[in-house]
Amino acid sequence: MWRVLLLTVLLFLSAALARAEDIPLESCDRLPVVQVTVSGANFLFLVDTAATSMLNLKSFAEGDSRKIAVTSWSGTVETHAREITLRDFAIGRHHINSLNLPAIDLSSIGSACGRRIDGILGVDLLSELGATVDLKNRTAHLDSESTDTNARVAELQARLAACEQAFNDVNEPVFADCLDPQIVLFAAGGDFYGREAAMDYYRQRYFRHQPRAHLVIDPRGAHVIGDAIWVEYDLRIDMGEQVIRARGTALCEKSGGKWRIVHMNHSAPPPDSFQAKTSQ
Repeated sequence: MWRVLLLTVLLFLSAALARAEDIPLESCDRLPVVQVTVSGANFLFLVDTAATSMLNLKSFAEGDSRKIAVTSWSGTVETHAREITLRDFAIGRHHINSLNLPAIDLSSIGSACGRRIDGILGVDLLSELGATVDLKNRTAHLDSESTDTNARVAELQARLAACEQAFNDVNEPVFADCLDPQIVLFAAGGDFYGREAAMDYYRQRYFRHQPRAHLVIDPRGAHVIGDAIWVEYDLRIDMGEQVIRARGTALCEKSGGKWRIVHMNHSAPPPDSFQAKTSQ
């Protein structure tokens, strides 16, 4: 029962991360501006619901020149701009990966309001972020779902594939880095708390086994919960004449630029999961 309660608490804490967030708006004279980060660096963007999003060429200089249509309160005009790719664009906890935006000279806006404006957060990105601008309370309300869900899930899947390979190669340093220092692991061999305990379990049960254990993970689903991703999967471990099958779930969070498993639960395998291989 306590295990179920603990798992429920973990799910509750993870779900709490999924709450929408309110981002404070600052002012440049009377114009609303917001702090954003691009690949970890801070920038100031004008919030303009009548314009399309763009960058200040003075702040983002690299890119390819092309002709684009620029829309603002004064209308739509064609101009030459550079197209810039932002690897990681973030407002609060909301991230967009590989974002392409045009860059033109926005110096006149900064000169008019007295602060350097690095870009315009327009109606297109506001819509993509699920943002509602509240000028009265000087906040931008962002929906709970991040717009780069697919990219984040793909990134996590690639990370888990590398962890699977590390398991099969008995590369303990790489596999250990896949586990959060405070991981909670519920497995057929027992309950383990912390990276060291989990690694000792894997070391004794699998890494020292001859012939070498071979793991295959079959993903069943991934669910983004705020900053975390909850994954479901089936696993198979071949250990010589034994085949172990189990169904698992894992809660993964990104820290220090890497996805790590903070909670993992494997269902007790059925009696016939420890079986001799049949000849093909």
